Amino acid sequence: MGNWVTVFKEKDRMRAELLKNELENNNIESVILDKVDHNYPVLGIVEIKVLESNQILAEHIINDFRIDD
Repeated sequence: MGNWVTVFKEKDRMRAELLKNELENNNIESVILDKVDHNYPVLGIVEIKVLESNQILAEHIINDFRIDD
């Protein structure tokens, strides 16, 4: 099993979910780590993590996704 690395940080959970879906459409396994304090939802972020072996490809997909946005 490989190491997981953070490739994206976002305050908006829905945007992170859309990006996670885009990564999975490109056969990149990803997870969302929710660091939002649910008592204070304006505080915190969500992170998208991928396996280290997929990091470079994931970063390219993320950049393309953000440009198309």
